Amino acid sequence: MKEYLILADVKTTVSMKVKANNQQEAEMIAQRQLNDLSVANVKLELQYLNNETVKLDVEDFQIEVSRVEE
Repeated sequence: MKEYLILADVKTTVSMKVKANNQQEAEMIAQRQLNDLSVANVKLELQYLNNETVKLDVEDFQIEVSRVEE
């Protein structure tokens, strides 16, 4: 049996909490913490309905802050 490398794009929304004096500062803190150059590792793990877990290698990633809420 041959082994194949499958590449797929996965888009997801994640959340994090930061303490800041205002919304603009919160967004700047988040941008700095999520900057592609600041993040050393991105890990992705999928759990199927049958509880089987698959750990995936992240080949490339891009992080963009889309919204800031109080």
